[in-house]
Amino acid sequence: MPLSAHDWHRRFTLQSRWTLETRKYLYDRSGTLKSKKTLDVGCGTGAISQELVHTTGTDVTGLDINQDFIEIADDDNPSANFLLADAHRMPFKASVFDICLCHFLLLWVETPITVINEMKRVTKSGGAILVLAEPDYGGRIDFPHDLSILNDWQTESLKNQGANPTIGRELKSILNQSGLIDIEVGVVGAQWTGVPSQQEISSEWEIILSDLGFLINTSEVMRTSEEIRKKDYKAWANGDRVLYVPTFYAWGRVVK
Repeated sequence: MPLSAHDWHRRFTLQSRWTLETRKYLYDRSGTLKSKKTLDVGCGTGAISQELVHTTGTDVTGLDINQDFIEIADDDNPSANFLLADAHRMPFKASVFDICLCHFLLLWVETPITVINEMKRVTKSGGAILVLAEPDYGGRIDFPHDLSILNDWQTESLKNQGANPTIGRELKSILNQSGLIDIEVGVVGAQWTGVPSQQEISSEWEIILSDLGFLINTSEVMRTSEEIRKKDYKAWANGDRVLYVPTFYAWGRVVK
């Protein structure tokens, strides 16, 4: 069943918690907290935009192609500016923003290099572009091993939705092609210190069940998925479960 905009809002909020420490590091490295004008590209329902308003106290703009997401962002974040637009063709003049950033966006866009070039175009010389988080399902690890079928399902589903499930490993090349300088690329750390909350596990399965609708053999997979879900919950409960999707970040300076 497709997720509603409010379902996605909960998911975006959860994702923002997962990458919080990485964002703090990148904000410090890039000078984001000193930015006077910041653009959040593919802002979704505004989780990162809201954070930027509170941490920078300055002009924050969010852009997304989904009208329902923009409406939620606008309602929840009256101090930021939100507009409906395509990241491939942004409605801004050149050299407007000090910082442009995105979070779990490039895997979904048609042409990532075009989006990065647009971000570069609207960013001032000396400013920075931050790609805060992009997954790479090609390096995913599931344990116990019989849960690895989840990666097979989600990878196929992402491809069927037009997404690039291995975008993470491409970030360095994309930023390099765009002509950014002082490029830094890394992987978000992972630690396993206990059982995730019920909210986190339920959120993951909301995404999985939504993704299953994009598989060719949906009915067959659906019959198997309930058994896999029980194994997944049991593995979390008894402390055996490991789930790791390498999530890359990258940033660089703009020179013009």
